[in-house]
Parts: sequence; structure tokens; C-alpha cells
Amino acid sequence: MGPNRDRGDFVEHNKLPMLIRWFVWLLVFRSLLNVILGLTLGLAPDSDAANYILTNLDPWPKTVSAEAVFYITALLYGVMAWRWYSRDWRVRWAVMFASGATAVKMLINYLAGRAAGNPIPISPGQEAAILISVGVNFLICGYLAFYPGMAQAFRETPWD
Repeated sequence: MGPNRDRGDFVEHNKLPMLIRWFVWLLVFRSLLNVILGLTLGLAPDSDAANYILTNLDPWPKTVSAEAVFYITALLYGVMAWRWYSRDWRVRWAVMFASGATAVKMLINYLAGRAAGNPIPISPGQEAAILISVGVNFLICGYLAFYPGMAQAFRETPWD
């Protein structure tokens, strides 16, 4: 016999916010893409596709096997998607911290460079990219921290 609303043991789950569902699907897509890239390198290492992947998409130095990197990142993206989907409050707090800290670090580095007279010149496009990245990271942090229903969707304790 399952939970009963009359007995008081029924827990109503809040709907997962739409942007979080999109993010989960993005993580699943990235995980599957990394598996496909790893399989391409493993099954057809001499193909044109494998050469393109090694030339343009290999994120690590050549001392590490690109195939292993793609499999590891696929696993990480899959675990993150599962934790987001299962509404683990720790992943919410970790992303809030990471996005907020990244935005603050980038903003401090940008302002310090401006105050020092920019010893390394950056183009207007690079400057815009930095400022957009800072803004997006602050938006992610703010969304996870303050969006209505977010705290209810990611309960830290089951008895609240």
C-alpha cells in the first residue's frame, strides 16, 4: 500500500522548474555526445571524423587519451543530469557557488586589468564576451538562489 493523503504520509512533489528541466536535457545531450565522440575515436581511430575530433574537439593535452577524456566527461555529465533530475540540493548549492564565484573572479580580473591600464590588450569583442559571461553567471546564480519555487523543488530535508 502506497502513501495516503488521509494518513498524512503523502508527500507532494513540486514540479521541477522549466529551465532546470532544459538544463538536465542539455546535460544528457552532452553526455551522449561525449559517448559518441569517444566511440568514434575508439572504433574508427584512423577515420576523417576521428582526425577532426582530435584536431578540433580534444579538450586536454595530448598526453591524455582523448577517448578516455570523452568517456570520463560523458560519465560526469550523466551523473550531473541524474543529480539535477533527482533534485539533489547539494548540486544546486554547488552550481550557485561555482557560477557566483566565477562571475566575481572574472569581474575582479576585468576591473583589475582596466585599473592597471590593460597590459594585455583585449579587443572589444573579447571585452563583450567577458562581460556577457559575467552577466550569465550572475543570472544562473540568482536564478538558482531566488527564483520562486526553487527552494521547494530542491528540499534539503524531507520533513520540511
